[in-house]
Amino acid sequence: MNLSDTATKPPPPAIAWTEEWAPFLDIDGTLLDFAGHPAAVVVPKDLVAMLERLRERCGCLALVTGRSLDQVDALFGPDRFHVAASHGAVIRSALGTRDAAGHGESTRAIAGHLEALVARHPGTFVEDKGHSVALHFRLAPEAAPALLAAAEDLAAQAPETWRVLTGKGVVEIAPRAASKGTAIGALLGEAGYSGKRPFFAGDDLTDEDGFAMVDYAGGLGVLVGPNRPSAARWRIPGPEAFRRWLAAGLGPI
Repeated sequence: MNLSDTATKPPPPAIAWTEEWAPFLDIDGTLLDFAGHPAAVVVPKDLVAMLERLRERCGCLALVTGRSLDQVDALFGPDRFHVAASHGAVIRSALGTRDAAGHGESTRAIAGHLEALVARHPGTFVEDKGHSVALHFRLAPEAAPALLAAAEDLAAQAPETWRVLTGKGVVEIAPRAASKGTAIGALLGEAGYSGKRPFFAGDDLTDEDGFAMVDYAGGLGVLVGPNRPSAARWRIPGPEAFRRWLAAGLGPI
């Protein structure tokens, strides 16, 4: 994957949302502002309605996230949106809900092994997402090297199955068989998405596979947040600005 240099990326062009587009949207750091704990994020009161309008205009919409499917439904409502959850390991679309990771290994043993480690680092915690295991250190950034080393050691025990993803305040052991890019690619082959120009917005290194996929498919990728090397060609400074930009393309209610 080629990441462009750190030269300041321009803001994306204005888009009038129509059925030409297939929008794919990351959640944390993109649609929603970060919080100290994943359960503490706040969904702005008008966001769900705006996403429903966007889906109506485009004829499709999918949330593409590292969160589990249950977590997404807790935030936005049960079965409300198509979702590529757990970094693409689970996909819910018009075809139903399916495991896209290609294996069914349990994460319980990995999470249990890491509990003793986080106990030595106050402010960190383990999250078993069912398809992946996340080590959160947003409240204890000094613990990042130890958590990353532990995750890499565990993933190295089954490198054909697991890979390590690094994000903002989190290290994750995730299935190698799926990514946000493979999930977007799969959805682009389905009715409602096929033949449309993909749009993907994300904020983190874990979103780079998605940016690469939409670029390959002739779409538009937008980095949300501070400037950094990225396969995305455009940038918006933060979630609030991104929500305003999305809404502007829908016009007045």
